[in-house]
Amino acid sequence: MNLQMAVKHFWFKKIAALFVLVLPLSCGSAGSAISWQAYTPDILDQARQEGRPVVLDFYAEWCVPCHELERYTFSDERVIEASGPFLTVRADVTDYESLDSEGLSAESEPLRRQFNMIALPTVVFIDAQGNEVREARVTGFLDPEDLLPLMELALGL
Repeated sequence: MNLQMAVKHFWFKKIAALFVLVLPLSCGSAGSAISWQAYTPDILDQARQEGRPVVLDFYAEWCVPCHELERYTFSDERVIEASGPFLTVRADVTDYESLDSEGLSAESEPLRRQFNMIALPTVVFIDAQGNEVREARVTGFLDPEDLLPLMELALGL
């Protein structure tokens, strides 16, 4: 193989590898996703008073599995439909100005302690009476097929 062919072969392999890495990132659902409300200290009490179950998603900007959960699971049409009865709340624990040694905001510490959050992403399901459905808790990435039964469990179905 001459030098010119070797260079073309080299660049072809590099470009092909780039497509293999980038294409899956660009093929996720770019359309709809769950509509999240920002966490506030009163929002869980409000949901309990209304008798509404809650999906509480702990999220951080730097958390790659959080982005994957958003892109592949929370954008799945079945998951969006199943989220209808829930008040969907996102607790963004990112605050770049007051990060602790684990990269989490100091302001989120009471909430993290209340729900014993040890890793991200964490998704907590709270029933209409305001109690966590511990069997439905998610830590890490989960496919839509695995999340849907947990959503049903949280609703008592």
